Amino acid sequence: MALYRTDAIVLGHRNLGEADKILTLFSPEKGKIHAVARGVRRPRNSLLAGSQLFSYSNFLILEGRNLDNISQCEIKESFYKIRQNLEYMAYGLYFAELLRVSTPMEDKNRELFRFFLKTMYLLQEWENTEVLGRIYEIKLMAIQGFAPEIFRCVGCGEKVFDKIYFSTLMGGILCLNCRERDRKAINITPHTLSVLQKMLMKTYEELEGIQVKEYTKEQLKSISNLFISHHIDRKLKTVQFIKDVNNLKTGNSI
Repeated sequence: MALYRTDAIVLGHRNLGEADKILTLFSPEKGKIHAVARGVRRPRNSLLAGSQLFSYSNFLILEGRNLDNISQCEIKESFYKIRQNLEYMAYGLYFAELLRVSTPMEDKNRELFRFFLKTMYLLQEWENTEVLGRIYEIKLMAIQGFAPEIFRCVGCGEKVFDKIYFSTLMGGILCLNCRERDRKAINITPHTLSVLQKMLMKTYEELEGIQVKEYTKEQLKSISNLFISHHIDRKLKTVQFIKDVNNLKTGNSI
């Protein structure tokens, strides 16, 4: 069994026995991996700081037959601001869950690692977390190879049309003439399409401060939920947590 060293972000964890945890890590060299942090639930354990949820650390890991074992870890960024803010925490958990369920085990993807790390830094300071969430979703799906066709009709290739429909089944937008190919396609406005195109093509820096109208937010949310559900084919637990946090913000009962 060999030792290896890698940077990684803690995407999740679950308890093992009385004092251990199994961590789900995301690494630029190894992709998504599971590793045991022995004794980490005991006070003053040397692995405690670097193995907390969302922590970005450098790990020394011993390969195991079934599960790898963490020997050492040195924290690089704790992202404590995310854990201290309920809204940031909700979105951080959602971002991590979406990455976990959409990524195969040990599938190396440096671009995806850099993107996720950058998103976590931005989550600590981005003014509108909902908008950040929509940007994250479409960019993550694109990096994973599931980018929707939003620049021309997927049915006929037309680029300019009055009525626009988004089809999860067809994987992009449809014009009125091609709408019959998917009667469940959602009608969206030209403004919503324009925002969606910007979110896909522009960088986070270029999108900072982007203004999104309320009806556009609702359309983007509907599109995203259907598109992600189609490709992930499972219900994400953290979606409800975000709803609960938003209800607390607005004073609505949960």
